[in-house]
Amino acid sequence: MRALGLIIFAVFVTFLSLASRAANALDSLRLENPDGGAVRGLIIGIDTYEHVRKLKGAVADARDIESSLQSMGVSDITTLIDARANRESVIQTIGDLVLRTRANDLIVISIAGHGAQEPETLKGSEPDGLENVFLLSGFEPTARGSQQRILGSEFNHFIRQLELRGAKVLFVADTCHGGGLAREIDPRAEEMSFRQVPTYTLTADTLKPVTDQNEPITDLDLDQTTFLAAVDRNTKAPEIRIPGIDGFRGALSYAIARAFKGSADDNHDGKVTLKELFANVRQVVYQLSDQRQNIVTKTSPGRPLDVDVVYQLTREATSNPEATSLPNSDLQKPIVSQSKASEPFSSTTSKRAEAPIRLAALDGGTGYFSNLKPREAMIEIVRPIDNPDLIWDPNSHDVIAWGDVVAYHVDQNDIPSVIDRTAAVRELKTISTKAPQLLRISTGDEQHHNDDVVAVELSDVARRSIILFNISGDGTVQMLYPLGPDANQTDASSFQISLRVRRPFGADQIVAVTSTERLPELEQALSDLNRRRAPSQVIRNVLRYMPANTRIGSIGIFTAP
Repeated sequence: MRALGLIIFAVFVTFLSLASRAANALDSLRLENPDGGAVRGLIIGIDTYEHVRKLKGAVADARDIESSLQSMGVSDITTLIDARANRESVIQTIGDLVLRTRANDLIVISIAGHGAQEPETLKGSEPDGLENVFLLSGFEPTARGSQQRILGSEFNHFIRQLELRGAKVLFVADTCHGGGLAREIDPRAEEMSFRQVPTYTLTADTLKPVTDQNEPITDLDLDQTTFLAAVDRNTKAPEIRIPGIDGFRGALSYAIARAFKGSADDNHDGKVTLKELFANVRQVVYQLSDQRQNIVTKTSPGRPLDVDVVYQLTREATSNPEATSLPNSDLQKPIVSQSKASEPFSSTTSKRAEAPIRLAALDGGTGYFSNLKPREAMIEIVRPIDNPDLIWDPNSHDVIAWGDVVAYHVDQNDIPSVIDRTAAVRELKTISTKAPQLLRISTGDEQHHNDDVVAVELSDVARRSIILFNISGDGTVQMLYPLGPDANQTDASSFQISLRVRRPFGADQIVAVTSTERLPELEQALSDLNRRRAPSQVIRNVLRYMPANTRIGSIGIFTAP
């Protein structure tokens, strides 16, 4: 039993099916439809709402997905931003898209903005009697404003029209409809932005839905459609900070944009199946949101997840003489990605490492930090309203980040250790987005308390070596696995380790590094750092010793007395 933050309680290994993976490096690729048809996109992003709370990252989400698809060779893309996304333009644009659609096309529809729930318009269409609604920029609960929304049943209507023309549909909803939280927010934290408006009552509903009683009334009534939603019907979707990117974003949109560019091709055969897409996006969102989001995925009945290919990745033909030595026929074949040596994990590390950690005092004072000296990461002192990375409470000495207490009772002299820890976690999140190891808290994502047992589970690890370590809120490194006689590699597909909560409380960052080969140098380097405040050294060692086939998972466990 170990006494630092989290202690090992037990290790359980579950034997499941074998799966393998290599790291991803896809250059000069095109995203293509495996059925031979065109890929077409409709992308909507709304930040500037006229009558309800504005958002901060939905437009950036739309532009990111648009740019990702364009960079992958997709040309038929319509993007509606803010005021352009009014009901008339949305309905017209979808109608035009239906008319352009041909058999075997792949249609990508992505929406980012405020969501809500209202009493269902088609009786019996929803188990709880509530229908999901997407709010447009001019929405307000008045007779006129009620027209500026799109009902879930209306999206189903248009999706059905696309299916009847022989297309498959990928629908991404980076919005939310419920009001719950995976974990409560510390009241001292800065106000968080969620993609959901308070419950409202329409004074008069003048919307005339584009549906009829003969339409399919649930998602699962559709035949060739895949849905990804930011959260379930009862949970809020937060806008988050992405490491290395200014402003706020939606985690689902960010993950989808990366998946389109190849990160979801888990086995590197150039084909992204439903299973690969769901697993990749789910893990990236889970990590980036600090476990506040668990996405919802659905697909039409009868579509085998591990066989049905959503899109494929092919080499892009080029006029570069050095790149055209392959026969033209080879250029049309799905690419099998090579080692990640051509795009090392550390390629953008220096730029992010130079970005300072922004620190504020809860009361806005700056005198507390006059003698603060950085150790590894640079520090920038800002005001609480300036989107700090960390907020220090001068009364309790607690350090807060994005709604969670990272470390309790931290004196000024120890703040640099928390700063270094924050920079290290930022880097780990970025690295793990590129080739994520599936890693979950199987006992729940809520805040945990002293003596609780927390189970952490890794999936898809058959014939992979496993290293697990923790970086506590104050920056202390704790080696978790392997220890002593522990077997480093398993033939099982899943691996579970149980940890018991102990002091110090706050945020523990659990990191999993897996590889097809054992990593003795990394194991030794991490063991040498055990129980030391050395988060920056952890990052340097991980980047130094991990081979091309490495996967990394990084999740937070949040604890309190």
